[in-house]
Amino acid sequence: MNVNDIVAARIEAARRKAENEKRQRAELAAARRAGLGYRHAARLRNLAASGFPGSQKNPNSSQETPMPAALRPASCPSCRRERAARLMTTVNVAGAPHDVLRCPAAACELMWLVRAERPRTAPVAA
Repeated sequence: MNVNDIVAARIEAARRKAENEKRQRAELAAARRAGLGYRHAARLRNLAASGFPGSQKNPNSSQETPMPAALRPASCPSCRRERAARLMTTVNVAGAPHDVLRCPAAACELMWLVRAERPRTAPVAA
């Protein structure tokens, strides 16, 4: 076997290893992003059910709420732009229903609460 063949084989093995690690990191990041919405919604439900000051316990909060694929127009507090935010779930906080919204922008992906019955307001001109 030639020295050049050995070097080429090592380079190819290192390239395959780097591609494998990059693919694994991308898969883990995608799973982490998908699970974050579920964890935040569960945390808000648990906070509402735990009886922290100003809240009232919700007997239905222990049930898992499926994530609807509904979109709701809202102004993202981080982006400061009007976007079609994804409605993740609805939780009760202090006895009032709130929608958990998620910004669709890949750079933002912020999750925030909005009162469910509150009508949409026009954005303020900057």
